[in-house]
Amino acid sequence: MEIKKLKDVPQYTETVIDWITAEFGDENSGKFFQSIIEHSKNEEELPLTFVAIEDGTLVGTAGIWRADLLSRQDLFPWFSALVVHPEYRNQGIGKQMQAHLIAYCKEKGMKELYLYAEFQGYYEKMGWQPFGDGYEFTGNKVHIYRQEL
Repeated sequence: MEIKKLKDVPQYTETVIDWITAEFGDENSGKFFQSIIEHSKNEEELPLTFVAIEDGTLVGTAGIWRADLLSRQDLFPWFSALVVHPEYRNQGIGKQMQAHLIAYCKEKGMKELYLYAEFQGYYEKMGWQPFGDGYEFTGNKVHIYRQEL
């Protein structure tokens, strides 16, 4: 499996947008996610989108964003939008993507990385530390995690 920046394999752009919209959005959020992904193709600026490719097939995506949880704009940067295609789940792809993006952030001199999730138990396995709770704009409570780099 290879993990690449989306800017280097732009043929996967529409699929990434569709996956992220389906996983995290609704029928009204397609343009929102399209904007993030389209602006994530710069070499050194955030947001950045990465994709996992196995034998020429897109199997996963994840990003590093400036802001993911709008109520916590004081935290930066964010590991965001991890999606693994359902047929490829439970094969360690999400863990490999996390490790790759964490290494990338370290290489770029970042000191910490955040993420949020509605669930608990998965990210702790990769060394993410509970940081506290936050709230989405909908009012849903979420769990914030921190990775010291």
